[in-house]
Amino acid sequence: MGKADKAFKTFVNNIPNDKLTSLPDATQTLYRDVDFRLDMQGMTADKPPRHNLQVQINNSTTISTLKKQAPKTVSMYHASKSDTPAVIRQGLLDGTNVPS
Repeated sequence: MGKADKAFKTFVNNIPNDKLTSLPDATQTLYRDVDFRLDMQGMTADKPPRHNLQVQINNSTTISTLKKQAPKTVSMYHASKSDTPAVIRQGLLDGTNVPS
């Protein structure tokens, strides 16, 4: 496991539960650290609509393999209102495409 992959997994696992419950419908950044940010990108067109959550690389990252990829999206998950924080975290981890 490379430094970027390890940092991504740490970021996802450190997202506070309160950031993954009662998700907003409006576009906004939910959580960030120096390397990544979790953005709510809006609602999907699904019936019922789902929250389009994306983890993106921050421009301020200190990891060289990520720096040249910023602000690329490295994971996406469409969360339903009933998803628990654990389900959302696993969805983000499963949907990862972190550069190595």
